[in-house]
Amino acid sequence: MSTQKRLVEEADIAKLRQLLSGTKASVLSPSDTGYDVSIDRWSRAAIKQAGVAVVPTSAEDIAITVKYATEQNIDLAVKGGGHSTAGASSTHGGLLIDLGHMRDVRVDEDMNLLYVQGGALWSDVDEAAWKYGLATVGGTVADTGVGGLTLGGGYGVLSGTRGLVIDNVVGATVVTSDGEIRYASKGDNPDLFWALLGAGQNFGITMEFVLKAYPQQEVYMGTCVFPPTPDNVTKLVEILNDLYAIPEAGQHTKTEGRLNSLLAIGRPPEAGGQTVFIYIFAYDGSEAEAKKFLQPIFDLGPLVNTSHVGPYPEVNKQVPIVPGFRSSQKGAAFVMPIRETFVTNVLGKFNVFMDAQPDAAASMMAWELFDPTVVVASEEGCFANRGYHLNSLIMPLWKESKNDGECRQFAREISLEFKKELEAHSERVSDGIEGGASIKGKKGAVMLYGNYDQYDEISKDIFGDHYARLQKIKAKYDPSNMFNKLFPIQPASSNGARM
Repeated sequence: MSTQKRLVEEADIAKLRQLLSGTKASVLSPSDTGYDVSIDRWSRAAIKQAGVAVVPTSAEDIAITVKYATEQNIDLAVKGGGHSTAGASSTHGGLLIDLGHMRDVRVDEDMNLLYVQGGALWSDVDEAAWKYGLATVGGTVADTGVGGLTLGGGYGVLSGTRGLVIDNVVGATVVTSDGEIRYASKGDNPDLFWALLGAGQNFGITMEFVLKAYPQQEVYMGTCVFPPTPDNVTKLVEILNDLYAIPEAGQHTKTEGRLNSLLAIGRPPEAGGQTVFIYIFAYDGSEAEAKKFLQPIFDLGPLVNTSHVGPYPEVNKQVPIVPGFRSSQKGAAFVMPIRETFVTNVLGKFNVFMDAQPDAAASMMAWELFDPTVVVASEEGCFANRGYHLNSLIMPLWKESKNDGECRQFAREISLEFKKELEAHSERVSDGIEGGASIKGKKGAVMLYGNYDQYDEISKDIFGDHYARLQKIKAKYDPSNMFNKLFPIQPASSNGARM
């Protein structure tokens, strides 16, 4: 079969309507009500005009649709939460499967398991689990889709004590490219299960995840805002370096994984156009315990301090992410300790960009801080990016498409500053196509988080030494490479272009 996928024609829409006529699925052409909702995305820059959108309500609906797309060699995309700023959930003229009507979350309180449909958002999971006093590792932004985050690894507020999202997946129900519905776990289709945990977007449509859940108490959380004075830069860096220093490999930071932090630079509307530091935190424990770590930050006299004890679902609503913009979520890596001179340098470049581009006034960038010890200790799945590095996010947000190039170039430039900083720490940096801002890990992969935009990094960079094994599994479950939108894996039996 040709590796070049074709676009949808009118005859395909008619055939899909016939095939799905006995189901509750919707088949939406561009002129139908609901089509615009299906192709909508969190980032306006990721919207593409699909030839047809199918909105299933069951695994059987998905199976019928996928089988037809495979038989007809039609370009296929899958939308879960629609949060991908890389456009991986969209297709120009192809067949879009929108899981937006499959958001059910079932809680098994006896077994502490969550059965989560593939179109669910993390807010759906958080709220359902919390009714039973439970929580699981989930996205730090509540409106992120469960599927995309999980299949790419998945960091969350509880990762310091519970690992990645994939470390908490018990099983998954997947529709593969042949239209078969398969259950994958350590005991069923274990090769597929291993591949799903880190490269899952390459192997099918996961219509249900089974996740471990844990008893969860209320959380001490909040946001502190500081002016970016030299004294605040010095003290914030000093405090965070102390909190997140790893004594030696295998040992926890002094927070013991319970304190998750984000130090951001931005110009929120409340700041009146001024740049500020935004420190967002969540401590999985009591207020008294949290203040042992956080009091030095409070003592700096923040302009705003919203610290409070609240229910766990509030934790993933703290990051000020607003839909309706064009956006890129560019990822980079860094290692501790953070250097004051680096923060000052990046702050200066951020201000130059913001002053020059008023359309990007909502932009921000951030250092994400947590204790990676539990994540590093796990070997679950094919996720090849575990390490003591941490993730940063460079996120320009803008309105006008004419500014796409300039805003993405800013993200590249800041990413390269992170690369220079890694070199200053004497780390072995990535030598991928882009030479991304990352170190080279023990599994041969760049230490870049694939759920963030990596622009020019290729699949071999992300999957490292696991790539050859993934190619064999790809050949078994998706030999015609139907699922090819994000870090596509070339099937082992194929002689296609370098991916």
